[in-house]
Amino acid sequence: MADDALLKQLEESTKDVARHQAETLHFILQHQRGVRYLQRHLHDVEDHNAPIEAAIFRRSVPLSCYDDYADYINQLANGDDCSDDRGPHHLLSVDPLVCFFYSSVTTSMKPKLIPYFDSALSKAASYIAHQGSAVVLLSFFPPRPEVNRRLAFIYADSVTTTKGGFKVMVASSFPLHSSSNAKSSLFVSLTSPMEVILGSNVEHQTYCHILCGLKNSDSIDAIHAPYAIGLIKAFRVLESKWEQLCEVPLLGGDYFASECCVAINMDIKQPPDLTRFVMLPTAAYFKFLPFDSTENIVVGDIVRVVDFYNSSPLLEFVMRAPKTSYEIVTEVDLIAAMESFQLVLRNIMGMEIEIVEFTNFFDFGLPKRLKIFIEVKDCDMILQDKLRESIVLVRKCCSALEDSLGSIYKVQRDKGEIHPLSLSILKCGSFDRLLEVAIENGAPASQYKPPKMIRNRDIVDVMEGCSCDYKLRISMCLMACSPLILKGITRRPVFNRVIYML
Repeated sequence: MADDALLKQLEESTKDVARHQAETLHFILQHQRGVRYLQRHLHDVEDHNAPIEAAIFRRSVPLSCYDDYADYINQLANGDDCSDDRGPHHLLSVDPLVCFFYSSVTTSMKPKLIPYFDSALSKAASYIAHQGSAVVLLSFFPPRPEVNRRLAFIYADSVTTTKGGFKVMVASSFPLHSSSNAKSSLFVSLTSPMEVILGSNVEHQTYCHILCGLKNSDSIDAIHAPYAIGLIKAFRVLESKWEQLCEVPLLGGDYFASECCVAINMDIKQPPDLTRFVMLPTAAYFKFLPFDSTENIVVGDIVRVVDFYNSSPLLEFVMRAPKTSYEIVTEVDLIAAMESFQLVLRNIMGMEIEIVEFTNFFDFGLPKRLKIFIEVKDCDMILQDKLRESIVLVRKCCSALEDSLGSIYKVQRDKGEIHPLSLSILKCGSFDRLLEVAIENGAPASQYKPPKMIRNRDIVDVMEGCSCDYKLRISMCLMACSPLILKGITRRPVFNRVIYML
């Protein structure tokens, strides 16, 4: 399809979103009406081959999460026989199963499996999303024959195989493991050869990506990574020299998930923090609910509908959603708190201090308290000469940190329901160790993102495992390269949290 025709098709799909969503749901229901997952909720439908009305679907099939499909997914992965005398039972789709994609590893150490079926609908939606994104990029930044290479920090990761013989990989790696024609067209524009991308050691691959970029710096038109953390890690390797690679605008990406292409960035000249995404009404059937809904559901992301592009919702990503009502601090609260804490830390200590990474965990033990883990650049060098004085100074900064943790945290602290927070300043490289552990547990390196909200005790164990004996943390932390635990907060926050809409 020509670029102009593709843009026109993308534009037209956003003009009557209600119709396209209704048609998408109708197609899914008619095509997949015989699958076992649907049928177990449609007890009132006598003829399982009869068309399923949208109203019946909305009334009978509840909103779901991964756990609702886990048994079926495991059966598919194991290659279990799902047939009887009447023929095969399609568990989740009537289309052939191609492979499995790993979910992004954000809140757990082990990725989930997302089945990928040979579906005409999903392939058409994926084509529109990916090719449309490429065309939008070219419309803003026309190709230049003399500067036409990309330094892409992409990693194909290892491909594993399930018990049933199906390949498992990250969704972004699928083109790299597909037909030779697809691979050839992809590798032509990249500075790194296939051997680098298909390697098995992320540290070595990143080093080779940078070397290839330096060698071909005169012909590099863009630097790319699937996630921002990939660029951050690469730039840390050449922090003082990255401008030698090339100077290009920092652009926001698209809103793609392992399950489907959710939305596309139609205004790529906006900086990443202002990026908004146009929902793709033909990619899947979407249902929007208020974030503070009392329904018993599990939501992955929280977005704000800020406007409309034609009639398609224009989405602004807010944060990952809390998984339970016990999560009293949101990602937005935590990010705001870190910004305040870093500013106060710089002012009190009188030096330029950079928080490299951070996360938090709500400990329900006795006493209940919020634990925050931060990694500060060159923290050993900054604090080791004046350990006792540094502890006093950082304690003073903790008030600013707790003051920014949101209204729910404030209420529970005022009631005495939770104790003062525990702040752990980790040794340099602690979050890199977290990545290593995730990879050791089967997580794909290219899908890994450091969690801002820890919901898995194993991750906490890794963070706390960097330390020596607990009793020695305060006095021996830096000499033993272990976390510094700072406790004791007196001031109370006064700021109200905003409730966002999904």
